[in-house]
Amino acid sequence: MDAKIICNARILTMNAGMEVIKNGFIRIRNGKIEALGLMDKLQPGDLSASVEDMNGMLVMPGFVNTHTHVPMTLLRGYADDLPLHQWLTEYIFPAEARLITPEHVRIATRLAFVEMIKSGTTCFNDMYFFEDVIAEETKRAGIRGVMNESLIDFPTASFKSVEEGLALSERLIHTWRGDSIIHPSVTVHAPYTCSKETLQKAKRLADKESALLQIHVAETRKEVEDIKTQTGMPPVEYLHSIGLLGRNVIAAHCVWLNEKEVELMAETGTSVGHCPKSNLKLASGIADTDTYMKAGITVGIGTDGVASNNTLDMVEEMRFAALLPKVVHYDSEAVDAATALRMATVNGAQALGLGDITGSLEVGKSADLIVVNMNASNMQPVYDEYSAVVYAMNSKNIRSSMVNGEWIMRNREVLHIDKEQAIENLKNITVKNNE
Repeated sequence: MDAKIICNARILTMNAGMEVIKNGFIRIRNGKIEALGLMDKLQPGDLSASVEDMNGMLVMPGFVNTHTHVPMTLLRGYADDLPLHQWLTEYIFPAEARLITPEHVRIATRLAFVEMIKSGTTCFNDMYFFEDVIAEETKRAGIRGVMNESLIDFPTASFKSVEEGLALSERLIHTWRGDSIIHPSVTVHAPYTCSKETLQKAKRLADKESALLQIHVAETRKEVEDIKTQTGMPPVEYLHSIGLLGRNVIAAHCVWLNEKEVELMAETGTSVGHCPKSNLKLASGIADTDTYMKAGITVGIGTDGVASNNTLDMVEEMRFAALLPKVVHYDSEAVDAATALRMATVNGAQALGLGDITGSLEVGKSADLIVVNMNASNMQPVYDEYSAVVYAMNSKNIRSSMVNGEWIMRNREVLHIDKEQAIENLKNITVKNNE
């Protein structure tokens, strides 16, 4: 495959040394970064390749959304301003039982991808139903996805029993294993919706298949109190006691962790998918991510689903992730801009077990990147690139996106999805539901 050359760009590598290349190039071949560096290191022969002049642009890793429910685009604004457990049990679960079909999942997923791509996400971690359909749409859109069925102890639209759900999970893993951008995983909903047996079966499957296991943990005080009543332990201690924590586990939310639980998460290498806006909107609380990271926990950022956020915009999410710890600790230095951007990129990739593939711009990694217009009025002047991206940027500053060396958005046009058709199809579903 011919090489692609990105040149004359300001490059945020997000590598271990947090190297910023003020005027550089990236050479891409077979989907991977073959070389990068200062423009004066570019070889004369490289100019015969496909060259993209990015003068005035910042090139950086795409965002890694570590926790979401992609097809919940269908339920954006459906039941707002409610506590989580009432929102979930009285509104969302019944609506899903009525609305979720493979075709509806397909339509909602397409619109979600438009929103994700246009706001800079190049990799996402999903938890929902009919994930085989989502995998197909992910491949078509060209975005990188981690996904599997959300196992839960009651019948869902896609399976009627836990055993059937586990079989779907295993089949998806075997179908997509080794794909360049699809990374099947194992998902179990939460300790308050799944028995000990279900939780352990899910972990055994993840371990057997060398896959990621994802789960909701300690999202609300009510969850913590309920689990303590049932097991005598708070959620993380309980999960540790049954062997559910580990380096292949990412726990979404983790708002209400005690000191011992923080230590257990760090010791076991369990990661956190932090969803600040969803936690605020549902009044769940504010996760103390500054403390978690200082304890050695890998923390990525997620949007959660649009039924509780109500957007998939990782730019907004990253900014909230930077601002909230400052108020929690009354410390303006808590989670600085560079740390917040690491959370949204390389930390997220590491949390998903993809740290060797994506999350930073380094030789040998996949060319998963976004192009940001640094000449936009809201971005100027630029004294510090990290500050500009975290505190000043909005999603419209993102001009183009690439995954695995292929453009999936050019000059704000999403290439592999018909946006207008996706919107119209989704409207048809919601209109029929309201008739």
